[in-house]
Parts: sequence; structure tokens; C-alpha cells
Amino acid sequence: MFPLKRYAFALPLCALAACGSDRSVNPVVDKVDAVNDAGITSAGVVASYTLEVGQRVTIKPRTTTRTSRLRWNSNNADVASVNSTGTVTANSTGTATVTVRGGWVAEHYTVVVTAPAPPPAPTVTAFTLQPAAGVSLLPGQTQQFAPAATWSDGQQYPLSVTYSATGGTISSTGLFTAGTTAGRFSMIATCACGLVATSTVDVAQLTTLRISPKTVSLAAGATQQFATTALWSTGATTLPPISYSATGGTVTSAGVYTAPSTAGTYRVIVAHTNGSARDTAVVTVGDTTNNGGGTTTPSGSMFFSDDFDNGQRNSANGFVWAGIPTQTNPRISNEMAFSGTHSMRFQFNATAFGGQAWSEERFDMGRYLSELAFEYMLYVPANFKHRDAPLNSAGTNNKFFSLWRDQYGGDKGSWEISVGWVRTNDLESYALFHSTRSIHNWIAPFDQRDKFIGSNTPMKPGQWNRIRFYVKASTYRGTLPTGDGIMKMWINNTLFFSTTTGNFNNFDPSLVGTTLRLGYLMGYANSGFDETTVFFIDAIKFYSGNPGW
Repeated sequence: MFPLKRYAFALPLCALAACGSDRSVNPVVDKVDAVNDAGITSAGVVASYTLEVGQRVTIKPRTTTRTSRLRWNSNNADVASVNSTGTVTANSTGTATVTVRGGWVAEHYTVVVTAPAPPPAPTVTAFTLQPAAGVSLLPGQTQQFAPAATWSDGQQYPLSVTYSATGGTISSTGLFTAGTTAGRFSMIATCACGLVATSTVDVAQLTTLRISPKTVSLAAGATQQFATTALWSTGATTLPPISYSATGGTVTSAGVYTAPSTAGTYRVIVAHTNGSARDTAVVTVGDTTNNGGGTTTPSGSMFFSDDFDNGQRNSANGFVWAGIPTQTNPRISNEMAFSGTHSMRFQFNATAFGGQAWSEERFDMGRYLSELAFEYMLYVPANFKHRDAPLNSAGTNNKFFSLWRDQYGGDKGSWEISVGWVRTNDLESYALFHSTRSIHNWIAPFDQRDKFIGSNTPMKPGQWNRIRFYVKASTYRGTLPTGDGIMKMWINNTLFFSTTTGNFNNFDPSLVGTTLRLGYLMGYANSGFDETTVFFIDAIKFYSGNPGW
């Protein structure tokens, strides 16, 4: 075997090493001829190479002697082809022998071509649920959610997703339906790729359900259309499903109420069909009987009402809550309400024996009236207890309400009507009614004591009690011993006190007419209380005359 002759010139660089500029489009990089020098076998094979389809390698002949001319060929170019510089290209799977010849000597190289490894499957690199936040719904409303994914190869492929929700319901396609429970809920999307995405939905809360009118007086058999409005925590005013009911008379699903034939006080109630929100209107059906003397023919209409459900004191038709600038008690509270959500709260703080407590709400009716009526609901706390005191001591007097003309305590001899309660030796609270023409000038026989608050009295602690009061001034002037003034008070629809021979009027002839304008609710508790005692007043109404009670 003759050696290849060595020539003084070198082979081109691409014949000795892989050419970086001559790469295949196959993403697999070219091989480098890194096979160690090996002796020629008996078959003339110098080395073997394993390539993947698309790969290339430039073979460096192992013989140190070079000729001026090298000739390369492959016995199976379909598997592996070779060019004149010794670069072998793998074309298809199989085995080929590449030979280089120079002079009388040849070198043989075995080339094994395998299939390229498959590219890695694309993976999800990011997974979200849209919309991701900011969704607010009313109960029963829907929102469509959709998944979004980013893939490792930049392409888009179908996703397999399952959905769940912490409230309401969500379908297999991502359609969420808000339930009746208010709150913030999570929408959860789980991808088959193993990633999880979430979003949030705020389901609104029904904050106010209000029926109107709140109070109405009707004749037996008369009808009244009631309307309902709603306010949600999101500010929406959509009316939810509602139903009407009544404690007397009938009411249709559209809110048309028909008064019963029996006189009395009834409630019309609107309720959220799928929730707990409710509101109540009070209907007074007139009585044609003489209940305790005096006329029952309606002579006036309601000019002011307040249920405090907007969280504040209201005013209308000249009526204003006057208040006392230095007093922060009473206040509007959502702790308890006869109807709706709020009421006026009167707190009498505990005092040492001999002390007194105070909680008073003043008002200005915005007009002078010689005949008026008002009513309200009063919650007497269960811990109510009148502190024991001698009957004639100052500590027995506790204010319930008072009316006067222009100046508290008497103005130019104008009349004043007050109701309070006292303590007697049988441990009950007794009512005290009086009328004055000037400060502390009490007029008999209108100083009357009857059982007022207690377990065996019309007004019960631990519950709401309806208070009604009607007064009409005497038509006589001056100091006549007997007049025709009327004063009546009802507790829980039962006539509690009545006089039709009252001589209350304006004593001062310079005053035009017998009138009342100002007043207050509750007031001083001169006896004080052993422990903090809280009253609530709600659903108050004022009439410019007799409402027909």
C-alpha cells in the first residue's frame, strides 16, 4: 500500500473543518470532525460518524501525506452525500461509506444517518382568565368569562379548561350567573396544562328597599297605590323581584291596597322575594265611632312624616327638627327600626341616685295650629325601670313630649301641653298630663295620673308601642272655668286618656288665636336611671287636625 504523497500546499480551510457559512436549514447544528486519529483497518475504514438528517460534517483526512488532488465520493449519496471539500451532508436515514482518494491510497469513513429528534411540544407559559377583575353584578345577572394562554412557540392552540366559583354558578363554558348572596366571589379556571387562573366578581347588596307612601289614612274600602324603589351597594336602582302583603285589607302583586271595613291601623309590607330586605307602610283606616268622646270626623291632613331611613333628620312643608346645638344625643341609628332601616335613638345615661338624665329632640312644625295630631312608634327598652322616689318629689317627673307656642315655659301666657311620667309606691310608672298658661301654672283637672309604662300597663317594655296624641284648643277665651278643648292619647290603639272639657287656650288677649308651634320628644328624666336606658322613635307623622282616629 502506497502512502498518499504530501504536497507543499494545504487543502482549503473548508476541507479541514466545518464551514460555519455553509449550514443546513435543519435547526440541528453541524457536527465537528472530532474523531481521534485512528489507524486504517483492514477494510480501509479510518473512522465512523453518526449524523442526524440535515446535519453536516467536514471530514479531515487522517493521512499526514497529502496529494495535490483529493477525490471524494459516497457509495450512497441518497443517505449521505459529500462535496469536493469533504463536507458530508446527511440526507436520509441509513448507512453510507465516504471515500477520499489521493494517488494509490484511499481512506474510507462510515456515515450512519439517523432521524432527527422531534422538536419539543409547545407548552403554556402564561394562563389568565378574562375579565380579570372589575365585574359588578346584581343578583341573577350574568358575565361570560374566557381563558387566555401564551404558548412557548408563539402559536395558539385549543385549551381544555374547567371552571368553578365560590358563589353563584358558572357553566362549563365560563358563563357566570350571580346568586342572591351579596359579596365578592372568585371565578377559578383550571387548565389541562396544570395552570390555574382566577378572577373576581362583586355581587351587589340591596341596601334599601323603600315603599311609598310610608303612611296613609283611608276610609273603609278605599284603595291606595303603593310603589317601591330599590338602591344597591353599587348605586344601581334596578327593582328586584318583590312581593306585597298586608296585615289587614288586601294588596295586589302590583301594590294596589284596598282598606278593610274595620277601622284600625294596618301594615302593607313589601319584601325582596329572593332576599331579606323589607319595608313597611302604615295604613290608618278611619273609625266612625265616638271613642272616648269628641269628634272623630277627619279635620286635617298629614303635613310631615319621617322614617329616618336615609340616615338623617328630614324636613318638609315647613317642618324642621330644631335640635339643641350643644346636644349630640339623640341621633339617627340603624341599630333598630320599626320599619325600614333607621330610627331616632334616645340614650339616657346611668346616674347616681338623685341625678337626672337627658335626651331631647326639638322640632318646629313651621305653622301655628289650634288643632293638631301626631303619632309615632316608640321602642321602650326591656331594662326600663323607673327609679323609686316619693310621689311629690321632683325626681318623679320625667318628660315624654311637650308642645308650646313660641317660648318654652310659657310665652305671654300662651298655653303649653306636656305629658310625662311619675313613679308611685306600687312601682309602676304613671302618666301625668298637664296644661299651663304660664310657667308652672297647672290647670286642673288636666293633671291626671294613670298607669303608663310597666308590665301591667298599655305600654310594654321590650317592644314597639304606638303613640297617638290629639289636641284641640278651647273656643273660649280668658279664664272660663270650663272649656270645650279636647285632649286624647292612645297607646297601642287603645284610648288611654281623654278629656273634652279642657280650658286650654291663649290667656293673653293680644295673641291672635290659640296656637301651638314648637315642641320636643322625650326630654329630661328627672329621676334618672340606674343603668343606661335607650329608647327609639320611628315612623313619626304630624297632622294639621284630627286624622279620624
